[in-house]
Amino acid sequence: MNSIDSINGMTHTEATKLRRARVRTTTTFLQIASSRSGRALLTKETGISSPKLLRWAKRAELMKIKDLGKDYADLLEAVGVESVSELRRRNPESLHELMQKINIKAKIVERMPSIKRVNKWIEESQLVEIKVSS
Repeated sequence: MNSIDSINGMTHTEATKLRRARVRTTTTFLQIASSRSGRALLTKETGISSPKLLRWAKRAELMKIKDLGKDYADLLEAVGVESVSELRRRNPESLHELMQKINIKAKIVERMPSIKRVNKWIEESQLVEIKVSS
């Protein structure tokens, strides 16, 4: 169970607003923000936009995959993989190659994940129950 602060892209002020709405962990956040109605409720309570909450919910769901930390999630997002369902559909070799190209330009991570690790992420994504709905 990770703290709400562990979702990358969230400011301290936004995390504080969520904590005031009794959302302190990524698990609680996913339970609420996985649905449109839950995001609407959080928007009403916090003033944080629904599209931003959706992006964070997808990121929190990705964080369920072992060894996929904030930096690697940033790199995946840079290559167009923003959710578990998008990761599931990727070819490991093609994804790894694209990640390398993007990282050379953007320098998102210091150490590139191996093709073996990328393949494990894709395999593990098949086991993650997708709860976030657009």
